[in-house]
Amino acid sequence: MPPAPARTDAAASRKNASAPPPPSLAELLERLERSVTTSLGGLSAGLQPLLETVREGVKALEPGPGGARLSPKEREARCVQLEKAFERLEDVMEGLQLAARAQAGGKRD
Repeated sequence: MPPAPARTDAAASRKNASAPPPPSLAELLERLERSVTTSLGGLSAGLQPLLETVREGVKALEPGPGGARLSPKEREARCVQLEKAFERLEDVMEGLQLAARAQAGGKRD
């Protein structure tokens, strides 16, 4: 099925103009870190090395003003590394969530 054609009427134009821009990768990472700290408390320290790896990957993908942009090949390689880091992060978070529940006496969400 082909995608629906984009609306070009005035209402659609106003809606698009008033919509906030999507968050940057850095902003999403900050939200993730706050959420992890909130949900895991002190156990979140175990995620810091992985979060630092993710932070470095994000900086490489979104270098900011004046930063060196990656070539398409380097960008693809960095995306693969970042995906692997997120997979490890997910696995470690699951383990820490189990530990946090155990510390809380086995309570579930």
